[in-house]
Amino acid sequence: MGELIMSNNLKTTVTELLAIFRGSLLAIIPWLEKAKIKWKEGESYDDWDNITESIYANLVCSSLTGEVVSEYGIAKYNFNYNDYTSMSFIEVKNKDNSEKKFAFVAFQSNFSPLDSVKVAELDKTNKVVRYTNLKFDNLEFVFVKNINGKKEVIDSIEVAL
Repeated sequence: MGELIMSNNLKTTVTELLAIFRGSLLAIIPWLEKAKIKWKEGESYDDWDNITESIYANLVCSSLTGEVVSEYGIAKYNFNYNDYTSMSFIEVKNKDNSEKKFAFVAFQSNFSPLDSVKVAELDKTNKVVRYTNLKFDNLEFVFVKNINGKKEVIDSIEVAL
């Protein structure tokens, strides 16, 4: 007779992982407001940056790399780079601009909290052309892993819990 083995691993997509990250930020906003910690662009300061960077590192980066370390070789949250050629990053797929390549930078707010994504538009060599915002709805995310200069695109992961 067969044996049923229940796995504690989390099987998810990179798109869902970014949605979980966004949801966690949305969930803490009311509590941060009670603590008088500003989170909106142009008003926020180090407190919000430290909180978002910590959640990003511990939720997103650790899941993508399969380990918890103090430094990840993945583009940092809300950091502007000139060049993504030698690093791993999260690519943003936009059906409205399928011919363009975008790197995830941060969640931002246009009409409602965290309803858009700040992205770096990349050229064919992964150098930044410009920064822009995309509406969060209908975006997909993949992990572009840099392995000794070669890029591997990962759309789903299994995280050992």
